Amino acid sequence: MQQKWLEDFKIAIIEKNFEKIETLLEEMPEIKSIGDLKTSVALINEAKKLLAQEQNQLKENMAKIQKSKKFLQHEEEHRFTQSC
Repeated sequence: MQQKWLEDFKIAIIEKNFEKIETLLEEMPEIKSIGDLKTSVALINEAKKLLAQEQNQLKENMAKIQKSKKFLQHEEEHRFTQSC
């Protein structure tokens, strides 16, 4: 069971499948061997890095959207004042 879980977790990380990562973390089996435990910790740390990268990308995209929104609002206000 734990070998299948480790393989599925590796694949989810490679695919950046955050839903699958979450599901697998919720279903994490009891890990008995030190080697598998070390591998699990390394994979969880990698998943944390991926999530942090995804969060940073989302923040950057949100900032770009806000900047575009402000620009468009400014343009709309500018056109409105010119038409009056």
